[in-house]
Amino acid sequence: MADGRGTAVAGIGGAAVLAAGLLVPAMRVGVDRPWLAAVMMVVPVAALLTATGYRHYGLGRALAVALAVTVAAGGVSWLVAVFTLVKALSGAGVGLVWAILLFATPVFSVAALGALALRIAPPRPSP
Repeated sequence: MADGRGTAVAGIGGAAVLAAGLLVPAMRVGVDRPWLAAVMMVVPVAALLTATGYRHYGLGRALAVALAVTVAAGGVSWLVAVFTLVKALSGAGVGLVWAILLFATPVFSVAALGALALRIAPPRPSP
């Protein structure tokens, strides 16, 4: 069981970095097709979380946890991105702090929600 948990923890870290890396391409695509940007962010991150969490949770529960973490983290990231965009469009300018926050939000959201899921969601029963 410990090995499955370790893989799930590594997957959370990898998914957090992947979410930050997908942010700029998804923002560019999202200008014309917001639904495609959401798919670009959700599918790879959820797939990685599912693939690395199935030994700890079981396949069905891993998919449910991955989707919950990814959609919630995506929502938080979307709110920060919209707020940053509104701030930029208002003429106030976006400082370095907001730029860092924009890219740090997906990382911290996925990492925190994934860690929370490890504590809350029960692992699959031992055989």
